[in-house]
Amino acid sequence: LQNFEALMALTNLAGISEQLRSKIIKEKAVPMIEGYMFEEHELIRAAATECMCNMAMSEEVQKLFLAEGTDRLKLVVLYSGEDDPRLRRAAAGTVAMLTSLHPKICQKIPQATTHWLEILQSLLLSENLELQHRGAVIVLNMMTADKELAQKLMESETFEILTVIAKNEEDEKKRAVAQIAQKSLTKAVEYELIKPNVSAQSE
Repeated sequence: LQNFEALMALTNLAGISEQLRSKIIKEKAVPMIEGYMFEEHELIRAAATECMCNMAMSEEVQKLFLAEGTDRLKLVVLYSGEDDPRLRRAAAGTVAMLTSLHPKICQKIPQATTHWLEILQSLLLSENLELQHRGAVIVLNMMTADKELAQKLMESETFEILTVIAKNEEDEKKRAVAQIAQKSLTKAVEYELIKPNVSAQSE
């Protein structure tokens, strides 16, 4: 319980400012946070991943995810496909943020795990709108980062899933996700991977 509370406190601090994140890094707390991400206890593992999600706003931590020869990215991608919704939300949030900031991380995702497509699709198909939103953001970031990645996504069931999601613009709750899905499809049209009329454009 103490570990959980300490992680929650760190998570809150890490979410406040870059200054506080730098302090946490200087205190060498990042390896400790990473260690707890492997914890068997579900709550602690989720809390550590939430903490990492906030810490990932720091450039220093982003560099750790960009580094070659580590499993950091693999872990958060795999956690994005776990059953525990709290863990999934934190992990997918981390991936969404990292892919927004670094196209190179988008390119590393398929190398991180062979299950990457399956995990992204499960996020997109989630009934939890937060998870679906994170999945849609990750897909859009990957579509934007690299045409080859976009092609892989469009050749998979992701295309059909995005097409369905993009039609939800009338539903206020689902509109934000629908618009992100539409942006991915628009990108695919730009890349000439799909025909314009297939992209479910609502203009």
